[in-house]
Amino acid sequence: MKKRTTKWITLLVLFSVIASLALTGCGPKTPSEPEGTTPVTKATQDTSTVVPTETEAPKDRTFTDSVGREIVLPANLTRIAPSGTLAQIILFTACPDLLCGIAVPFTDSQLKLVDPKFKELPVMGKFYGKGPDFNLETVLLAQTEVIVDFGEAKDSTKDDMDGVMNQINVPTVFIEATFEGMPETYRQIGLLIGDTSRTDELAKHCEETLALSEAAKTAIPEDEQVRVYWAMGDFGLNTNAVGSFHSEALDYVPVINVAEVEAANKGSGSEVSMEQIIQWNPDYILIDTLKLAQEMKKDPAWSALPAMNARNIIIVPEQPYGFLANPPSVNRYLGVRWLGATFYPEIYTRSVKDEVLDFLKLFYDAEPSDVEFDAIMEGTFK
Repeated sequence: MKKRTTKWITLLVLFSVIASLALTGCGPKTPSEPEGTTPVTKATQDTSTVVPTETEAPKDRTFTDSVGREIVLPANLTRIAPSGTLAQIILFTACPDLLCGIAVPFTDSQLKLVDPKFKELPVMGKFYGKGPDFNLETVLLAQTEVIVDFGEAKDSTKDDMDGVMNQINVPTVFIEATFEGMPETYRQIGLLIGDTSRTDELAKHCEETLALSEAAKTAIPEDEQVRVYWAMGDFGLNTNAVGSFHSEALDYVPVINVAEVEAANKGSGSEVSMEQIIQWNPDYILIDTLKLAQEMKKDPAWSALPAMNARNIIIVPEQPYGFLANPPSVNRYLGVRWLGATFYPEIYTRSVKDEVLDFLKLFYDAEPSDVEFDAIMEGTFK
């Protein structure tokens, strides 16, 4: 009996071992861990090294400016500084929220039309003009990513841009900005900032203005164009003469500038005499300010002009910037539409008010009330 029992126990043990081996062979095989390592369970396994990462976007890019300089810039510009007043106006119209500083402070009158937040931007000064005062320290403190200059290229432009860039190690870019080339100027700004949605809209408005100008030039013979004298200075005996940079907008209206004297490309213009003005006998007198208009009305010498007696005088609006030239930036496009609608409504078919309000909204995001509009046009907006 004992032998039989032992035999059955032996058979049971042998059967259990065989069954265990069979189950092990059919189960999934787990690779052995290297010696000295701790097995990693599925719940705690770090997958960061095995999940493929997306390719990082480039941090820099190259922009070729209008004088052929290839400038390395951040791929995503967020802080731009103007080189001066003209650059400030253009950049303010194109990309106001990217400005990290301004060349000159906004006046109290301008701040009634534009967002007051721009008053808080640091003043950096300007490259050129009366007493260049560009403050490089302020530029650096503002974490400027690029300084942008606009205008007509000069022989020294490339060296000027390189000089500043090498001095403070901040990229500088020059973009050509002429009156007729303003549409392309805006498109270049769009490429610079990597967003053409707004700049294309501004370029289109400029192109439409130039088209109206060409239509007026074609339709109105020169002998039928309105003849104007632009009175400036303390007594009205300074003017922006034919061919001067500051009188350029008049050519595009078009009107005939009667001041055929030597042009002075400066803000004060050319000096003329009352005898010359009487001889020119303009149809209309454009007057720089309301104050000057009041002085001229009191001066008996001006009463000899038929235009003065007929009250054919027009004050040049100056808010937020001069409509014709103060300063000579993109604001001159408004001057063309304003005078065009005033003198040639058969070509410039929209009303003066519509032209002015649309431009102020599109370019400056300004929406003056009816009372403010009247004050702007009368020269009393302060």
